[in-house]
Amino acid sequence: MTVQELISWCIENDVSLETHIALRAKDDYLLTADKLAVGNPYFGNCNDGEELVSIIAPRTADDEIDYDNVPGFLILDTGRV
Repeated sequence: MTVQELISWCIENDVSLETHIALRAKDDYLLTADKLAVGNPYFGNCNDGEELVSIIAPRTADDEIDYDNVPGFLILDTGRV
């Protein structure tokens, strides 16, 4: 997939070009449209991801992160488990 194809996919799927991107990969791989999704990644092993979520996530009345309403990420995934 080229950058232009990725941009076109985002436009066709109403994904803002301001959407944060998360990668799910264990090795190098070729990105294809079937490996794109919008959702909420798990950042258990990614300090930068947890830090970003703490900045962009809405808060509850108790000032806790409202994980149920975290904005979606564009997830680039290998599809490997």
